[in-house]
Amino acid sequence: MHATTPTVRSAPPRPARTTRLAAALALALATALPGCARLHAPALPSLPGLPSSPVQPKAGVTVPKAAASLPGASAPLLAQGWRCEDGRTLGTRVPPGLKAVELRVGDTQRLLPQVASASGVRFEDADWLFWNRGAQAMLQRKPSPPVYCNEVRSLSLVEDARARGITFRGQGNGPGWLLEIGPANRVVLAGMPGGPDILQRQEWPDLAPAPGPVHGSTRRAGEAAGRSYVIVVMPDPCVDDLSGERFPATARIEVDGRRLRGCGTPIAP
Repeated sequence: MHATTPTVRSAPPRPARTTRLAAALALALATALPGCARLHAPALPSLPGLPSSPVQPKAGVTVPKAAASLPGASAPLLAQGWRCEDGRTLGTRVPPGLKAVELRVGDTQRLLPQVASASGVRFEDADWLFWNRGAQAMLQRKPSPPVYCNEVRSLSLVEDARARGITFRGQGNGPGWLLEIGPANRVVLAGMPGGPDILQRQEWPDLAPAPGPVHGSTRRAGEAAGRSYVIVVMPDPCVDDLSGERFPATARIEVDGRRLRGCGTPIAP
């Protein structure tokens, strides 16, 4: 009995016309999606090592959600703050009516025009590139390699305050309260919903500062609803006793002799 060798048929060669059509289609897609090859947007990592807030709350402690913004400030944030994988922080703001972003990195501020992007939103000029999709972003100072960034809620609150002309933002606990100073000498103090009457929202259009009790500190005194208020801001580092977050300044509120301590952040224009 003779063994039979199976017949193997080779695939017919691809017509040259089909190859040319595939190449043309690939070129058309590359032209329609400018910058996609450089950004690799769909592969943007989630960066699990970068937290959405600088410090997680201590075990068993719930930080009041109302601490996110002053009561009644339900409008969307005007700006965002980001922390990148190389440790840098940056702020971004899209000016109303402009297809551009105001980028602030340290002492550098640039207005980057919006350009076409396959996904997300991309802003770029000859020196800088900023691209973001939701709470993730990419920053590049050309010709250095790009770095990935995540939005941080506490940084976004500071950037939003900066966009509104606020020069100091403070907060405290037990009971919870929030303080904003600016623009100029405008002062707003507000407590958490359901808090004590002494921390009902109060606003002073012009509450000028005086020298405070320690070098570099300021003191503001005013009256509202039959009560006397004293607001002291000191350049002493502070740690939030609920979240453990660190702040560059200390704030103190006195209402009819009751003293409340908190932390804060001076905000440069």
